[in-house]
Amino acid sequence: MDEIKSSLLRIVGFQLFGGDRPKAVAYMPAVLKEAKAQTVFTVVFPFLQSEMRHKLPKEFAAFQGDFFGNIILNTNNFQEHNELHDLMESRNIPYTAIKGLSSAYYYPDPSLREMGDVDFLVNEKDYENAKQAVLSAGFEIDHGDEADAIHIAFKRAPASIWEQHRSVNGIPGGKAGERIKAELDNTIASSEVITSDDVVCRIPDAFHHGLIMLLHVVSHMTSEGIGLRHLCDWAVFVEKLGNDSFVELFEEKLKGFGLWKFAQILTLVSEKYLGAGHKDWAQDPEITDKQLEALIDDILAGGNFGKKDMNRYREIKYISNRGERTVDNKNVFLQVFATLNQKAYADFPFIDKHRFLVPVGWAAEGGKYLGLLVTGKRKNKGTSAMLKEAAKRKDIYSKMELFMIDG
Repeated sequence: MDEIKSSLLRIVGFQLFGGDRPKAVAYMPAVLKEAKAQTVFTVVFPFLQSEMRHKLPKEFAAFQGDFFGNIILNTNNFQEHNELHDLMESRNIPYTAIKGLSSAYYYPDPSLREMGDVDFLVNEKDYENAKQAVLSAGFEIDHGDEADAIHIAFKRAPASIWEQHRSVNGIPGGKAGERIKAELDNTIASSEVITSDDVVCRIPDAFHHGLIMLLHVVSHMTSEGIGLRHLCDWAVFVEKLGNDSFVELFEEKLKGFGLWKFAQILTLVSEKYLGAGHKDWAQDPEITDKQLEALIDDILAGGNFGKKDMNRYREIKYISNRGERTVDNKNVFLQVFATLNQKAYADFPFIDKHRFLVPVGWAAEGGKYLGLLVTGKRKNKGTSAMLKEAAKRKDIYSKMELFMIDG
């Protein structure tokens, strides 16, 4: 890990958890650029602004403008969560916000958490009423208005984006998925009304918020990638909850979902690289320092939702099992065949019923891929490097035993 990334981690850790103040940073513009890619700029800039103002006044002015822009977006996002609450309450529509504000609630200062869309969950029976309520507030549909879509996205000028979810993203297939769905059915009913920075909103209780976070991280980590913000979300949540409360709420259930080891690994990475407090329950002699280093390098290499490397989304077919979201020990070439088979079954139901026809599916999928190359919609560049990176990522994720359960 280079000094820029090391400096970034030290600053973020200090801002969130305190401890010894990091020494002066030699590459401040580079650190701030990395902070943007990891979506933790609002955490890092206040730490560096005084020194930058004196040493790099021109760069300081530009970054200060970015910081104020982030503050405005964050403030608007918080207020829109207030608007969401009033809107749903006035229509008697049960709901809960998820992800953004729910994560910010656990930060030592909620304004440190950079915000994106307003995400909220409603029951299926209330889905249409909620949609009409949002449209009545001046939004228009951006995408996702299909009957089988997991969420519908709305937009409103100048920069408001709301996403209404009928289900939580990242639920795997198989028995683990069935268990998780049964737990998530109670997310709205068990949600809580909170006040954060004078904003009133409904968020999931601690257990459901933690589970939704883990699913969200797995979903993006094994596809385009997560940024440092996701690790921070988990770290501050675990820190605020405390050792005994976390074990009581999570240990038995996460073991039943195949997510306990993943929770331990994320927590140990937070301890080692962000300076979060020691958690007895996270210690596991089978989890090595090499694994923790590999994961933090993977997080920093991709950036938030893979913005540092757009090839990462293409790598997913070499990494995880389609539908189940599990990552096993197949090498990348066997994984391609497994993924290709599953895609053929999904795209051509008659092949799923008559699996001896799967070579026809391979030919059809190959034809579609060639069509993308010919039209320029898919670039055939860097395949060797992509395979090498996919193999490395697959090795990291397979050791997490994601959604692997007995029975």
